Amino acid sequence: MNPLADMSSRKLLFYVLWTAFHGGIFIYGFFKQRMDKDLALLNSLGYSVATSRGAGLVLAVDACLLLLPMCRNLIRFARGLTTINKILPFDQNIFFHKCSAYSLLFFTLVHVNAHYINFFFVEEKIFDKLPLRAWQIHYTTWAGVTGHVMLMLMFFMYTSAKTQVRQKKFELFWYTHHLFVPFYICLFLHYRGCFVKSTSTGKCKPYGSNVVTIPTFCLYILERVVREYRARQSTQLTKVVFHPGNTLELRIEKPSFAYKPGQYLFLNIPGVSHFQWHPFTISSTPEEGFVSVHIRIVGDWTKNAAKLLGCYNNLDSDSTKIKMPTIRIDGPYGAPAEDFYNYESAVLVSAGIGVTPAASLLKSLWYRYYRKAPIGLRKVYFIWLARDKESFAWFQSLLSTLEQSIPTSFLEIKVYLTGKLSLDEIQNLAINDADSAFDSLTELRNKTQFGRPDWPKIFQGVRQGVESSQQSGKMKSTVGVFYCGPAVLATQLRKSCEAASGASVEFDFRKEHF
Repeated sequence: MNPLADMSSRKLLFYVLWTAFHGGIFIYGFFKQRMDKDLALLNSLGYSVATSRGAGLVLAVDACLLLLPMCRNLIRFARGLTTINKILPFDQNIFFHKCSAYSLLFFTLVHVNAHYINFFFVEEKIFDKLPLRAWQIHYTTWAGVTGHVMLMLMFFMYTSAKTQVRQKKFELFWYTHHLFVPFYICLFLHYRGCFVKSTSTGKCKPYGSNVVTIPTFCLYILERVVREYRARQSTQLTKVVFHPGNTLELRIEKPSFAYKPGQYLFLNIPGVSHFQWHPFTISSTPEEGFVSVHIRIVGDWTKNAAKLLGCYNNLDSDSTKIKMPTIRIDGPYGAPAEDFYNYESAVLVSAGIGVTPAASLLKSLWYRYYRKAPIGLRKVYFIWLARDKESFAWFQSLLSTLEQSIPTSFLEIKVYLTGKLSLDEIQNLAINDADSAFDSLTELRNKTQFGRPDWPKIFQGVRQGVESSQQSGKMKSTVGVFYCGPAVLATQLRKSCEAASGASVEFDFRKEHF
């Protein structure tokens, strides 16, 4: 299987530039060491010294790049700057964070192995010219001790960051990832144990990378302090709704929380865990006067939250006496859906609980349409895929209202059931759906379709619709495609968007990332 088959040209270009950038820094650090005549003693050990120095300089850069994508408030501010937002893909901040982490791991291995070679040659060539033996440099100096501690911390952080661990044991991932604090402290102390010293004066000759890494770390800590302060502002949980399909809806009031449709927040319930913050897309719209999130109950944290909120109480118990627990929310933070109104046409694709950003946008669209406020969009397509029929109950009233209020010439709604039905369910559908004007599953006029959508056919249809309504003299129209759901489907959608794009219509694919 060709690994480049699923790679877009834009991502391929990024990898090329990313590799060239890191290679350039490594080469600079390598030759700066080799060409420094004042470091002749160390250079006599061979190329391993320059290799460790070049890799070390790259590590300092990656230590900065690792934190910057996680400064969510900084990214939120930058998203508001239209020019910068068009150039830098802020939606890909998690991807950028992962790239920095992989690069950090690679150059750590280069750096460490080069140093082990250095220590071997120290004993072989210049042990009598140094005040310490190789093993003492390795295990008793600031540089040696902190270096080994950082390796141990990286082992725990990287192994717990695997997708399988994050999905099944998120708590383990969350706690071990916060080992970044001692990791960076060790990094700063690592500078103190200077291995590279002038042959003539004996003074340390560092590259001075701590001038960049320390301020970046302080910026991120400041970011976390701001988040904590903002999260502790007055917040009240006003309503809890337990929906079919094992889904929980929380309605929250927080006067200081000003958000836009399609944004997301971080939620903390101290009664479940004091330190865990989980991201959820906001499913409400500002016009409703509250903040709501829909949570699919699938993991330990969500199950414990549902128990705390009384979702599993027996019907005969007095659930009205349940005291609403303390909750905290942080945000809002920017997401691709923020740019919904910046396109002429838009396609909203949702899979399962990924419908929440689309729900927020559709509510906002209804309010604008009802008030006859400027919209900008000429056509909107909404496509929702779900494995079980119970999922459609989450926003059935919203979709029904939209279908009755907004004409299909402006808003098209398509619902797909991808899971299997039992024989009894099929028989009930055949009996009740035969002559009914409404779908028996969704109660919409638009009938539910079964199976997976034919994406190339759908996007070709969207393209034809855009071309038929294009204004005369207009060179090109851009259709925004907003998706929230599994990554596997994202690959199919991206390919379909690229295949459907042409000289007159371009599809801009945007995926939600947390």
